[in-house]
Amino acid sequence: MSILLALGVISTVASAVPPKLAVPTIKVEPGAKLNENITVVQQLDMVSFDPINTSDLSNRYIITNIYSYLFAQDEYLGNVPELVKSFKRLNDSTWQFEIYKGVKTHDGKDLTVDDVVYSLQRTQKGTAIGALFKPVDKISKVNDSTLQITTFGPYPALPTALTHVSCGIVPKAYLEKAEVSKDWSNPIGTGRYKFKSRVIGDSVVMERFDGYFNQKDKALNKSLTFKIIPEGSGRTIAVETKKADINVVFDTVDYDRVLANANLQLWEHPSQTMWHLGYDNTQKGFDNKLVRQAINFAVDRKALLEVGHNGHGTVVFNNATFAPTVLGAVNNPGNKYSYDPEKAKALMKQSGVAGFDTEIIVFRDEAERMAVLVQSYLQAIGINATVKRIENAVFAQTIQAHKAPMFITSWGCYWDPDMFLARRFTKAGIGGVNRVWYQNPVLDLMIDKARTVSFDNNPRAAVYKEIQTFMADEAPEADLYVNTMYALANKDLKGIEINVEMPHNYYKLHY
Repeated sequence: MSILLALGVISTVASAVPPKLAVPTIKVEPGAKLNENITVVQQLDMVSFDPINTSDLSNRYIITNIYSYLFAQDEYLGNVPELVKSFKRLNDSTWQFEIYKGVKTHDGKDLTVDDVVYSLQRTQKGTAIGALFKPVDKISKVNDSTLQITTFGPYPALPTALTHVSCGIVPKAYLEKAEVSKDWSNPIGTGRYKFKSRVIGDSVVMERFDGYFNQKDKALNKSLTFKIIPEGSGRTIAVETKKADINVVFDTVDYDRVLANANLQLWEHPSQTMWHLGYDNTQKGFDNKLVRQAINFAVDRKALLEVGHNGHGTVVFNNATFAPTVLGAVNNPGNKYSYDPEKAKALMKQSGVAGFDTEIIVFRDEAERMAVLVQSYLQAIGINATVKRIENAVFAQTIQAHKAPMFITSWGCYWDPDMFLARRFTKAGIGGVNRVWYQNPVLDLMIDKARTVSFDNNPRAAVYKEIQTFMADEAPEADLYVNTMYALANKDLKGIEINVEMPHNYYKLHY
């Protein structure tokens, strides 16, 4: 058994330059088997083939195999051109993107600039991308190979915004049909794989698309089967027994066990996945800043990391979803927070809020384990919480109905904070991923300043540090830790890559 570490550096303050790729581009060795059927196991089922329906990771890492994007994501969730042959910024608010010619859809038609424009215009109106397209004014066709995107002002993060799952390019003819019928059961894209079948709650199967436009970067396997196994050890067993080739959501409760198995390989990578304790800032008790601060002092993050991921990760005292590798990140802004139950009790007393009852909503094993421990921390400061587990598919609706007073879940950060701050903590994110219902006009101005101050990342990083200090005082959520990212695979499987969010680029998997 070996652990293969994709080297990366986690620092207290992130660099103004994205980290270099730690995982090299996969090189196919002579004699490689490129016609194998690969089975991937994950914890949660997908939600929809409509790219603007949800940004859930279990959804993203399935449908991105079917749809192509102007830009794909790199290891640190930056941007790498896919459909884009070249692009340029004409001025601070005008971008032009030239796409490749000869791109085929899965039903044999030519992809046009009109298809791309129509698809992105639909994305712009959707809620999944939320604030990411708020700076965008118009998306239009220039000629048969070029589209133009104009923004209301400087928007340095635009190419990275175009990597969002909701920016998957769907042919206009299919989109128009699906929008009328509400039927997405047979998705059509231009990606490396064509959809074959789905059994809800069980599996999704797709086959290599031999007409993929970039044959230099085509799929290195014949098909992908995504098998849904909710229980962590069940996923481990699937790889151990060779019923699956790779487990992309590895539960660290099996860490010691897999180390002893010479037939397995465990890949490891620093993460930008932030686990956090959220609360509805509009509800009584949580609408009081001192109560929110008290919660941040009441929870022992180190103990929660042990319970959630067996200590495999890095504790953070952040309140704005800044993982340690994010642009301008500060692990504990102003050294404000620590585990201090007495300070938490004093803040509760100062708040004037009497003890109250609440619920902690979860939909994953790790979160449920943590929630049980959080119960005891909250009880010590007069908050009596019960833990309620729901299905992942209804989590978004539960948030939108204000029926998740507290919750524990994770969020995969982008390297550029402009990709998540407005979505997580402004009005533009309501109905999307502003799960804590936090809004503040002061923060809005600070976000706009960080976006427009410069195309140079150093001045932007300075503003993001100011934002983190502000958010530490506001405490709209309690960020807990970033877990180490793992992938468990058959020892002979090649082409494994992990980004800071999840194992990815499944098209490279081969024997």
